Amino acid sequence: MNEELQSTNEELQTINEELRQRTADLNQVNAFLNSILASLQAGVVVVNPQFNVLSWNQEAENLWGLRSEEVRGESLLSLDIGLPIDQLPEPIRNCLTGQTDQQELVLNATNRRGRTIQCRISFNPLIGMDQERQGVILLMEDIEP
Repeated sequence: MNEELQSTNEELQTINEELRQRTADLNQVNAFLNSILASLQAGVVVVNPQFNVLSWNQEAENLWGLRSEEVRGESLLSLDIGLPIDQLPEPIRNCLTGQTDQQELVLNATNRRGRTIQCRISFNPLIGMDQERQGVILLMEDIEP
């Protein structure tokens, strides 16, 4: 009985060490991806198929004045930002259904400072490991000089 407990304990320690290593690897990959998102000169917003915000980078904060913590989990369509949100569902749905792999819109918008801008929005599918479309990545940038 004691030997069985010792063997089980050793197995659990091995599993625990593997989990620690995987967590460290995951944290490293997460930091890497966050660094890439932070370096982009465009607002990056990722939504799931229900239009809920999964990710909102620093440049999106700069454009629209809402922090990531305020929008994560909220419907993109319910956000009060200076972008004509009512024009986003169709290109998002087109991207989700595979009707298009990439779509682009240029919309007149008002940034967080109240300045009128032309905002180019690119819609790209968020592809999961199983090659299934799990959401849409929106890249937003002010194209005015």
